[in-house]
Amino acid sequence: MKNIANLFCALLVASVASASETIVSPDGQIAVTVDVGNGLRWQVQRKGREVVKPSRLGLVFKGQKPFGAFEVANRVERSIDETWTNRLYKKEVVLDCANELTLELREKAEPNRRLDLVFRVYDGAVAFRYGIPEQPGFELFTVTRELTTWRFDEDPLAWLTAYGDFKTSQEEPFLHRSIRTVGKDQLIGMPAIVELSGQKVALCEADLTDWSGLFFKAAARQPADSTVLEAALTPIPDSEPDCVIARAPHLTPWRVMIMGDDELELLANNDVILNLNPPPEGGNAAFDWVKPGATSWDWWVESNNSLSTGLTLKMIDFAAEMGWPYHTIDGGWYGYARRPNHGPGVEIFPRRDFDLDRILAHAKEKGVGIWVWCYWSALEENGVEKVFGDFERRGIKGVKIDFMDRQDQWMVRWYEKVVRCAAKHKLMINFHGAFKPTGMNRTWPNQITREGILGNEMNKFSPVTPVHCATLPFTRFLLGPADFTPGSFGNRHAAEFVPQSARGHRYGDETDRRKIWAEEIGTRAHALALCVAFDSPLVTLCDWPERYRGANGIEALRALPTVWKNTLPLAGKIGRYYSVVRETYDGRLYLAVFGVKGATFELPLYFLPEGTEWNATFYTDGPNVAADATDLSVTEKAVTRESKVNVTVAPEGGAVVIFAKRQN
Repeated sequence: MKNIANLFCALLVASVASASETIVSPDGQIAVTVDVGNGLRWQVQRKGREVVKPSRLGLVFKGQKPFGAFEVANRVERSIDETWTNRLYKKEVVLDCANELTLELREKAEPNRRLDLVFRVYDGAVAFRYGIPEQPGFELFTVTRELTTWRFDEDPLAWLTAYGDFKTSQEEPFLHRSIRTVGKDQLIGMPAIVELSGQKVALCEADLTDWSGLFFKAAARQPADSTVLEAALTPIPDSEPDCVIARAPHLTPWRVMIMGDDELELLANNDVILNLNPPPEGGNAAFDWVKPGATSWDWWVESNNSLSTGLTLKMIDFAAEMGWPYHTIDGGWYGYARRPNHGPGVEIFPRRDFDLDRILAHAKEKGVGIWVWCYWSALEENGVEKVFGDFERRGIKGVKIDFMDRQDQWMVRWYEKVVRCAAKHKLMINFHGAFKPTGMNRTWPNQITREGILGNEMNKFSPVTPVHCATLPFTRFLLGPADFTPGSFGNRHAAEFVPQSARGHRYGDETDRRKIWAEEIGTRAHALALCVAFDSPLVTLCDWPERYRGANGIEALRALPTVWKNTLPLAGKIGRYYSVVRETYDGRLYLAVFGVKGATFELPLYFLPEGTEWNATFYTDGPNVAADATDLSVTEKAVTRESKVNVTVAPEGGAVVIFAKRQN
């Protein structure tokens, strides 16, 4: 018996001291192997194919020598199998199913420093993070570099954004290119969609809390047989190379890989971003005051310089008429009249000629909530607590905060300070000039949407193309909601499009015939489809009441749903087209399709429940759409699950079909 016990102990010690550890996904199709024997390395296989070749892991700490060889001091495995609900998402029920492995590492030689690696493997994703345990020398530490790399076979193509500086609003198009063509000084944004043989991989991060936001860089020296991406942490402003200053114990954000055979499978697997973030304090019930919905908006056609009390009252009336629960007052309502109220040094209090009290009273009477815009540094200078307390007393519902344009650790902390304070005062937050989402909206549901996207508003200055729109479901929207500001009824084909700024950028009230209106590229049906297909619990509809009211297609936007009981992507190719079906909480279904090139296709209605007759309202490109991008056909038809219908989408076009149960 003693010999058996000794043998068991020997096997246990050998297992703990093993140089290689492996963890697999619940379905067994993804395997992650971690090598701690000769420097830290990791690699990933999916369906028997190598996805990430052996790649480096590690962190560099200021004032400390590099880590030496590690051994596994302890390993902890657990399985996660949970279900939770989210009423502010693309679907109500979210599954969280994964296997997790924590490796507690210790340097073999003195000073025997410790570092943890936590890997979580889903059926369609891999995530890992570093943990810095409490230990001597780490009471206060500074990270200057992250050593993580992603090494891919040969020279894959990818869909990438690229930035020339760490200070950026992350509003660039996703371009299809080789990673090797990215300059050594350029920063690659998230997600990076890498195309490997027979599968696609999206690289991103989750649970960015009290840490530096991550970019990627193409390694300056690329191996002959592979391509390497390197981690690039955002430095603290004026403190480079310092990126993170923190105290142990501390966890880094998750480094995430979403994987699939194709684009649609990436969409099916992106729940991982929210699953990797903690649930809200007090549970979802603590945020039951957060209400999704559409909002009217003054800035698209007007500007900071022409904002007035009368204009805002008209916008509120139109929002009430359309069944939209909100109106957003953009820049110009505080500070000085006829001057953009940008930057610090301006008190956040209504300017003398802007009657905010009258506006709020009128909005309350109409059942419309008010959002207000603030420049982030002015908010900070005025005092977040003071300003939000004033907003709560006035009955304001949400704050659109703009121009941060950074994702360093200080700014990441500032985001959390803001949403925490906003939750205290029951205010919703829409971050603009923002970094990409990392799942904050699970922990803080009042952070209802954010920018960090090349959105429709930029059509005022330069073209936002249908190609770009067709990349977004598979790129930026993989990470979370985005305030794209869709829905212009000033529709133009790309060949005839001229930005408003190039046509004079003239503003004025609706009676001014010299007024120059903003426009967007794509057909009217394309514009409607984006309003349905793009995720945002707060949808900012961009256009003007005088262009909306009575226009063909406006009924598709009346009482527009912005959150969904379920979402079913039907088809799509990145940069080419996308179609999706979405179920509302009141039993309707919305189908949206849009693309770059025209097509006629037969649409089977297998997604409709059996045994029910439906009334289908079709909003499709009209017969004269080639000459006039605003041309729209609106037709109705009785259908069932067994029906098949033909839908024609024009070049730069789209379609929306709304299914409602027929009343007997």
